[in-house]
Amino acid sequence: MFGIFAVLTIVYSIAFSIMEHVSFLDSLYWTIISMTTIGYGDITPQTTYGRFLAIAIALTGIGVYSTLASLMISYIVDTNIAKFQGLLSMKKKDHIVIIGWNEASKECLDELRANNIKEDVVIVSESSVYGHDYVMGELDDKEVLNKAGIDKAKYVIISTNDDSKAILITLIVRQLNPRATIIVKCIKDDNFDLLKHSGADFVILSEGFAGRLMASSIFESSVVMFFEDTSTCKYGSDIFEIKWDGGDTKFIDIFVNLKNDKNLTIIGILRDGELITNPKSDFMVKKDDVLVAIGIQNIVNLHEVSLNGS
Repeated sequence: MFGIFAVLTIVYSIAFSIMEHVSFLDSLYWTIISMTTIGYGDITPQTTYGRFLAIAIALTGIGVYSTLASLMISYIVDTNIAKFQGLLSMKKKDHIVIIGWNEASKECLDELRANNIKEDVVIVSESSVYGHDYVMGELDDKEVLNKAGIDKAKYVIISTNDDSKAILITLIVRQLNPRATIIVKCIKDDNFDLLKHSGADFVILSEGFAGRLMASSIFESSVVMFFEDTSTCKYGSDIFEIKWDGGDTKFIDIFVNLKNDKNLTIIGILRDGELITNPKSDFMVKKDDVLVAIGIQNIVNLHEVSLNGS
């Protein structure tokens, strides 16, 4: 229909230009104004042929234009309805896909937003998730995952209440996207290794971790209070990662400087994918190591901080 509208506009413009001896630009302007029934009257046909052409435009132009407008409105409405129902394919890249919608994934999304992440988030759910970009369908359906743009995702978070399903989804996601970082919630400790072998980069033992915290609340309640405080940036202290850009430096020197300058406490060093907690004082921090620190987010934004040895 858009093609018909364009062809008629060009044909009418050329015809009016020839009949009325006006420039093509003026003719195009008059044609569009006439077809949309605006009709300013600043340009009017002076010849008999021009008047007949105006009649033809009046009879056909408004119909074509109205049909085109109707189709465009219908397309917009249908697209919004499909998006509302989770049926649209997501045209995103380097985004985060959360597979499974439950209390854990809701808390995950809240924490991502609290940290002001820049990546878009798409949810894959078996039910409607209003207020978010989502795709609805079976969690282990390749077509559904492809609609969520799983092949272009940077991170994939899998949160189900069934480890067997989580293993299957992990295998499928790893097949569709070998480059993505996959984080999986695991219910039973026995399935930890299976999820790792399935392609998960990080496996979160939800039930086991919760059980250990509940036990700790009896004989070392401060441990529970510590994790409650540092596991979220919504209040209290938070745990940050800071890239070290300087040369080889003793851990104790960095520790003291950061504590004095920014009131941050270094609790570990991440090197080549291995976390070294509570390093010794003479431990040498090297370039590209990542410092794991505890601090208060509203005092200093460390997500964009890069330290050096000076």
